[in-house]
Amino acid sequence: MAVLETQSLPVRTAPFQKLTHLSISRLTHNDSITPRFILFFIFIMKLQLTLLSLALVSWSTLAADISGTWRADFETQRGIQKYTFHFKQDGTAVTGKANVERTDEKRDVEFKDGKLAGDTVSFTELLKVQDREINILFTGKIAGDEIRFTRKVGDFGTSEATAKRQGSTPLASAVDFTGTWKSEFNTQIGPQKYRFVLTQSGTTVNGKAHSEIGDQKSESPLVEGKVDGNKISFVELLKYQGNDLRIAYSGQLAGNEIKLTRAVGDFAKEELTAKRDDAAPTPRASAGGQRGRGGFGGPIELTPDDKPAFPDAPQGFDKPRDGVAQGKLEMVEYDSKSVGNKRKALVYTPPGYSSDTKLPVLYLLHGIGGDEEEWRRGGNPNVILDNLIADKKAAPMIIVMPNGRAQQDDRPGPNAMATAPAFGKFDQDLLGSLIPFIESNYSVIKDRESRALAGLSMGGGQSLNFGLGNLDTFAWVGGFSSAPNTKPPTELVPDPQKATKSLRLLYVSCGNKDGLIRISQNVHTYLKEKNVPHLWHVDEHAHDFQHWKKGLYNFAQLIFKPGSSR
Repeated sequence: MAVLETQSLPVRTAPFQKLTHLSISRLTHNDSITPRFILFFIFIMKLQLTLLSLALVSWSTLAADISGTWRADFETQRGIQKYTFHFKQDGTAVTGKANVERTDEKRDVEFKDGKLAGDTVSFTELLKVQDREINILFTGKIAGDEIRFTRKVGDFGTSEATAKRQGSTPLASAVDFTGTWKSEFNTQIGPQKYRFVLTQSGTTVNGKAHSEIGDQKSESPLVEGKVDGNKISFVELLKYQGNDLRIAYSGQLAGNEIKLTRAVGDFAKEELTAKRDDAAPTPRASAGGQRGRGGFGGPIELTPDDKPAFPDAPQGFDKPRDGVAQGKLEMVEYDSKSVGNKRKALVYTPPGYSSDTKLPVLYLLHGIGGDEEEWRRGGNPNVILDNLIADKKAAPMIIVMPNGRAQQDDRPGPNAMATAPAFGKFDQDLLGSLIPFIESNYSVIKDRESRALAGLSMGGGQSLNFGLGNLDTFAWVGGFSSAPNTKPPTELVPDPQKATKSLRLLYVSCGNKDGLIRISQNVHTYLKEKNVPHLWHVDEHAHDFQHWKKGLYNFAQLIFKPGSSR
């Protein structure tokens, strides 16, 4: 009989690995086997492989199905937002909507661009804020009845939360977090040592946090603690500059370590490891090098441009000096048309102020946790100006320190981060009510060349946003370690030629230990590319009053002077 040519079939699927090369020539040398049988044998083998491949594809497709209802609470800059997700999955495409609750506000949103890739789901929420559309990107890892989400609002803020299927049964706690845990990490106010003392009862946890910052020690309660399997979350209620800050922790236990994420709203996030007190101490993260330093807001990457533009302020620049005349601080109230009530502002008038001489005005803004008193509490602006004026380094000026939180209850409250939207509306109050009040009640020069706007952190962002957005009102603008409320550079300066022509001074500064430095770096980089004159100053400080006081010291010497450098 005719013999078929020898063929080898490489079979790579796992169940058939032992048949890697099936030589059909062995069959054809057997006269009892016909060519028809050989063809049938080949058909059966191919059929088995095809069925196995289909099965593998089916198993992969069915590995993750997120259709259904899920719930998650996100700690955001606008406060806690409770999401109820309703997903519908069709293959790798995902559609759906969410019901969102925040305090007394509710909204319904629909998602777009939803897709599933393995165990990862992603989609976009379109949010309207102050007549602007903001894309909020969600990405999540699916693990059983949980999705670990990251919620990113552009470059402004990121928060994380775990969504659970509605009606799923929480896992019973398999571990006990009771005990003392220690950690060291970098934050916005420098390296901190923490000792967490936790007490667990069932799936609830409470306790205290003992922290050390330099020679300062504090104790804070830990609340809202809960355990789910080997995962833990709790909130630290920290007193900071007279305000209550909510710091959210979430993490997972691995042996004698808890890997924690520490989040102060959308403004600060650190990754840290806490070890049981009886375990080996945690090595302290290095603060050296040009990148990777932890801290407020994120990792720090320095460039050759990130260096001081001024020498360090002299010792005692912010301390009262004998023989130096002192100005006056007074609290005033004005009617706010945009907010609808009376608001307060702290006003500094220099030594010798009288109605006989008209002076320029610096409007000086505070940060997210502050108010009209923050600069006096932490920055001594009156003392700094008294000394500079006495040394003839600064022009006599009035400084107005308002409350930049433009809402009727303008106190920071227990969650200062939730008041962030009110900072975005302050320009209406500033331009429409405060400036007219000051110019009606004080002896001031009423032109743009005699008005300056500057601020720290959130107030730095306001100063850049409102100052550069109103060049017909302000000729001198300064942002000291500006916060994520700062608009993108292309929106801050849409017309570089106009900004160049109109600005007398644009001052941008930050500390090289400040995790928010990327915001100011982006502004500087854009201004440099567009040839917009400005001063870029980076010192050795973090997100703190050491930088902000020195920012005022430098800025005050440059403004309201003929021929001042840009």
